[in-house]
Amino acid sequence: MGKTRIRALVLDYGGVISKPQNTDNVNNMLQILSQEHNDFKNVYRSKRENYDNGQLSGEEYWHSILQHYGLEQNDSKVAKLIQEDIESWTQIDDSMIKFIRENREKLHKLAIISNMTRDCLVFMKKHFQWLELFDELTFSCEFGKNKPDAKIYESFLSQIETPPKECLFADDLVENVGGALKSGMNVIHFKSFLQFRQELDQNYRLSR
Repeated sequence: MGKTRIRALVLDYGGVISKPQNTDNVNNMLQILSQEHNDFKNVYRSKRENYDNGQLSGEEYWHSILQHYGLEQNDSKVAKLIQEDIESWTQIDDSMIKFIRENREKLHKLAIISNMTRDCLVFMKKHFQWLELFDELTFSCEFGKNKPDAKIYESFLSQIETPPKECLFADDLVENVGGALKSGMNVIHFKSFLQFRQELDQNYRLSR
C-alpha cells in the first residue's frame, strides 16, 4: 500500500511546535501562589477553557485561581503569574522549526490549529517571525471555540479549501487528535519529534 499524499500539514502549537510546559515556570507559579503541586495541575486546567476561548482575560483567570485557594486578590501577583504562564509555553522545539523550514515548499498549505490564550498569542506574534511560514493560523482565543469542538476543524477546512483526506493533523492530546479524525483528516498523535517524523515518513508523502 502506497503512502498517503498530504498537501496540507496542520500542527498543534503547545507540546508540538513548542516544548512541553516548562516545569521551572510552573514551580515559579506555585511559589507565587504559596502552593504545593498537589491539585494545582487540575485547578489550572479546569479553569482554562474560558481563558483559551477568549471569554476570560488573563487577569480574570488568575484572580479566579487566587480565589480558589482563598488568597487575597493581588494585581502584582497576577501580573507575575501571567508572565510565568506565557514563558512556560513559549520555549520552542528547534527541531520542529527546522523541519518546517525544510519542508515548507513541499506543501500546498501549512497551518496551526491551537488552543491559545490571548496573552500568549500577543507574545508569539511579537517574537516569533517563523509564524509567517504558515498560511493559516487558527487560535481558539480568536475563534471562540476550543479543540476538540468540531466547529474549529470545520471552519479551518472550509478556509483552506483542501480535502480533509489530503490534510495531516498532529497534536499531543488524544482528544484533539480524535476531533480532527472525525473531521476526516489524517492524524498523528504526537509524542515526540522523533516519533512524529517516523510516522510521517512511514505513512505519508508531502506534496503540493
